[in-house]
Amino acid sequence: MSYICVSTIEYTIIRTRILDEMRQLDDITEPQRNLTTRFTILGFGLVGGLVSSLAISGLILMVEKVTAVPLGTFYMVLVAAITGSQVYSVNMIAIGLSLHLICGSILGIIMALPFAYLRKGSIFQYAPVYGLVFGLALWSILFLPITFWMVLPLISSIEIQPISQQVPTGPIASIDNSKLLEMANKITFGALPFNMFYGLVGAIVIKSLSENYLRKRRSLEHSLKNAD
Repeated sequence: MSYICVSTIEYTIIRTRILDEMRQLDDITEPQRNLTTRFTILGFGLVGGLVSSLAISGLILMVEKVTAVPLGTFYMVLVAAITGSQVYSVNMIAIGLSLHLICGSILGIIMALPFAYLRKGSIFQYAPVYGLVFGLALWSILFLPITFWMVLPLISSIEIQPISQQVPTGPIASIDNSKLLEMANKITFGALPFNMFYGLVGAIVIKSLSENYLRKRRSLEHSLKNAD
């Protein structure tokens, strides 16, 4: 009987020491897990920004097609504003599209910051609203200054060759800088829903990916604790 009591006490002591060591290990690794989670969510921001940018690019091309504007005009003018080039080519469309996707992906990381550093109950619950507000801020802080300080001055100050879209039978769409200037107001205010749509889609993608990741992580941690 005494032997059983001693063995029970020894087992209790050993088990207590093991649990204490596990708690200390958890205290050490918890900041590392938090850091990993935050970087993972920021990665989801990159994905959300890219997906949103691809969606916006598709909408831009669709609007250009419907309004009989040469496809890729937006990207040509964007690259021309950055480089000051007065010669348009297909390569400029590819460069402009690439820049648009890269910038959209980076902005997605910025959009994901609240998801990575704020409490889940706050930002996750109002993710669509946050996305719309982010898009509005993006239009105000980024799109308007670029349009009024870079793009419009370029178009109005230089004589650039008309942008045209051709097929084997001949040109099917064309636009020059005077028509672009006439459409400036429509383009500027029409860009607002595009930017808000970008923010909405990006926020929804980040929210969905982050919730799925956090759910799987909690399930794994719960399983490990039960195994202990």
